[in-house]
Amino acid sequence: MRLLSIETATSVCGVALLTDDVLQTEESVEARNIHAERLLGMIDGTLRTSGLRVRDLDAVAISIGPGSFTGLRIGLSVAKGLVFGLEIEMAAVPTLEALAWRLTDPEAGDASPYVLAAIDARRDEVYCQLFRRSDRALVASGPPQDLHVPALHELLEGKQVTVTGDGGCSAATVGLLGGRLLRAGQGADPATLEPWYIKEFFLRTASS
Repeated sequence: MRLLSIETATSVCGVALLTDDVLQTEESVEARNIHAERLLGMIDGTLRTSGLRVRDLDAVAISIGPGSFTGLRIGLSVAKGLVFGLEIEMAAVPTLEALAWRLTDPEAGDASPYVLAAIDARRDEVYCQLFRRSDRALVASGPPQDLHVPALHELLEGKQVTVTGDGGCSAATVGLLGGRLLRAGQGADPATLEPWYIKEFFLRTASS
């Protein structure tokens, strides 16, 4: 399966191409408010580097949120355009899960029993989810949350935790998790799929 994955939910704008879970190429840049300007060019460059054309794709995986309202809308719009145009499969990957799974590499040497994936939600709030390590895998200790910083401190009190944030997200990890979802028969319906904001849109500005 040739899968194109897109990350625009965080400060990272990234694109990766995987073939049967093997990363072929990845391109990313970390900067805010550049996703609309850079995403299409990065997709084109990634395909060219891989020697593929857009019609060679079998699936698209998208980082679905939570995260930047603007980034999520841009990424999902492009992903849907590809899926509808090519009539291929689609996977929606929770952004916090993708963040956390970056830290499952056994070579990292980190023995912390917990991983916290956290994204700045502005106004002293954080989108976050706590995961517990289990046999080189991660198990969610609770649902994604939108917490004020003091509440986050209470959640972590007494726990040995490794924290990963915005800049740690990777289109390659989004692609790996997206491939797992598709093989498990858990693809997304592009006709009904919406960004996973957690927080209502009107509480945020469009420049988030």
